Amino acid sequence: MEEDFFMAATVWIVDDDESVRGVLGAMIRELGYEVQVYEQAESALKAYQPAAADVIITDVRMPGMSGMDLTRALLEIDPDLIIMVLTGFPSIPDAVEAVRAGACDFLSKPCRIEEIRIRISRALENRAVHERLRRTRMMTWGLIASLPVWFILGILLAIFLIKA
Repeated sequence: MEEDFFMAATVWIVDDDESVRGVLGAMIRELGYEVQVYEQAESALKAYQPAAADVIITDVRMPGMSGMDLTRALLEIDPDLIIMVLTGFPSIPDAVEAVRAGACDFLSKPCRIEEIRIRISRALENRAVHERLRRTRMMTWGLIASLPVWFILGILLAIFLIKA
């Protein structure tokens, strides 16, 4: 069932280079994901609504708004969004800036289809694990809150006596 969720994921590609948008879009569609492409960071930012995309792959250097600025702006709207930064000129300072901006991955052009598949799949799996952990914590606190106070005090007293 989770595999179906991953395959139903939507990936946005934001890159000013038409050939990159076309090739990367075709590769990602071939993997079974829905794809939406944007030529400018500003148009992607304007179109984005929470949960509109599961993964966004953006170029670093574009006219107007950069991929780093787009990453920061999108994560203010949706902190759980998976953003991968793509560049034709990889450098350590750019990779560090991308991670500091909130990107989960830093890719260099050209990308192989297997690399894209692994990175998207891994990012979606990590998000699913974090979501399950968040729900488990909420359920645990809900259970604790529903217990009578005397029961909780009894457990705490028992723990205290065992350690003493």
